[in-house]
Amino acid sequence: MFWIGSGALIIIFLSFRAYINNRIKFHKKIIRDQHSRLYFYLMQGINITLIISGLLFLMLAIVSHVNGFEVIFSSEYDYHIKLNSS
Repeated sequence: MFWIGSGALIIIFLSFRAYINNRIKFHKKIIRDQHSRLYFYLMQGINITLIISGLLFLMLAIVSHVNGFEVIFSSEYDYHIKLNSS
């Protein structure tokens, strides 16, 4: 759970920083081109989605740690979740 929690915190931090940087850079320029506005809103939407997914993974790590569950990802590409109550 440590790696999931720390990865979630890194995703949240970097996405929030990218959201703020994009907003500052695009509001300093005058946006006249429709494509750049679309690109700006697309990037901001992706950043918000990453922030929300990072928060959800962080909540998964906290709840799993508190309840004593362990999420084990197999070495295959399929993800198997094992719940160990030990």
